[in-house]
Amino acid sequence: MSDRQDYLTAVDQLVQGEIPLSEADKILAVDLAVREHSKHRPQEIVEDFDGDGGFDYALSDFSDWEDGFSTIRQVEYPVDDDDETPDILEAADWMIYKKPAGKYLRFLSATPGTEEDFRVTYTALHACTDEDCTVETFDELAVQALAAAYFCDMLAVYYAQSQDSTIGADSVDHASKSRDYAARAKRYRKVYQDHMGITDGKPKPACGVQDQDQNYPWGWDRLTHPRRNR
Repeated sequence: MSDRQDYLTAVDQLVQGEIPLSEADKILAVDLAVREHSKHRPQEIVEDFDGDGGFDYALSDFSDWEDGFSTIRQVEYPVDDDDETPDILEAADWMIYKKPAGKYLRFLSATPGTEEDFRVTYTALHACTDEDCTVETFDELAVQALAAAYFCDMLAVYYAQSQDSTIGADSVDHASKSRDYAARAKRYRKVYQDHMGITDGKPKPACGVQDQDQNYPWGWDRLTHPRRNR
């Protein structure tokens, strides 16, 4: 798995040229790309907790919980890794409950005892640091292309704002560079969207349902679904 420097190197390779922006701008571009990727394919965290005999457990104790982003996908109780069939709770057996002190996972039909564990699977933001990045290896190149897109957007804005009408040739050159970087940003963003199957800003659905209710062209009625019932 890559680290932040790998992403910065990828941005350099994709953008190239004499860059007027700083390393901090590149880091920002990487962070923006990783955050956007989190919306489409979030990190999935599996974490075990000790029961305390109660039914409320603070979400702030979840190591990677991001309030406003994270969602609980699954609660297993009790945890027994030797059991081939895990005890996954139904959605009606738990809820997220808000108190003045914060949000809690509340058990509605059980209270994990002090000798018991429960396991929560939840979503979290991806992170990219000097130590490592949590983006899956399969998605790395696409997310790096997205980071390059964000950086090209920054360069397009930089050159668009630095035009000076009193310096004709330089102004035309900056306008050309702004358009070029904007176009490159669009191309790199499409690399990411194609990889993720995103159309019009939304991922393609995993499945679809269609109600096909047309009549036969030769006029006969359907045997099990006649026109009078449609």
